[in-house]
Amino acid sequence: MNYLDLSTRLSHLAEKLSKQATKIEGHDVAKSAMKLVSELDRFEAVLESYLASRKSGEFFLETLLRSPSAKRHLSLDLLKKGLRETCGKRLKAEEFGPAKSEFVETVHAQDKSAAAAKFLKHSFAEAASVAAGGKDKASLQQEFIQLGRLSEEEFAKAIAKRTFGSLRRKRLRPGLTAWPLRSPLIIRDWISR
Repeated sequence: MNYLDLSTRLSHLAEKLSKQATKIEGHDVAKSAMKLVSELDRFEAVLESYLASRKSGEFFLETLLRSPSAKRHLSLDLLKKGLRETCGKRLKAEEFGPAKSEFVETVHAQDKSAAAAKFLKHSFAEAASVAAGGKDKASLQQEFIQLGRLSEEEFAKAIAKRTFGSLRRKRLRPGLTAWPLRSPLIIRDWISR
């Protein structure tokens, strides 16, 4: 049962009870009502606690841990470092899944959700950033233009002289989203965009 169905069912029950409140009698109904009231009190306390914890940053932390950035950059070492910096504790788990659960539980127990979320957000941004290399964007664009002017054979020779690592570093420059290695025609199309 989901919570929307539960709220609808409770609303219908409350409506029915309010219409028949003066006519209801009997020990069995009273006993059942007392059990319901105690369970409702317990449920209300759990719900209030849950909603209060969501306001204090736990929701943001859990959302951050499920984000695409977390899937790309979150590691066991990062969780260990994060727990040590935010809570001053060591992570005991040695596997990623249990470590993630332990991280969340420890952070929630010490009420450091906001600090942990800030640490993870900063770490993900740092991991995603790419440092600029030795050439600036203008000189890289100039190099693309020169490669685009070459014939197919000259282009193949120019690319063959370079190492795969140097080509990859050029592709990872900020502001340049792809490195079109296939032919000068593709480079010309890419430059004209």
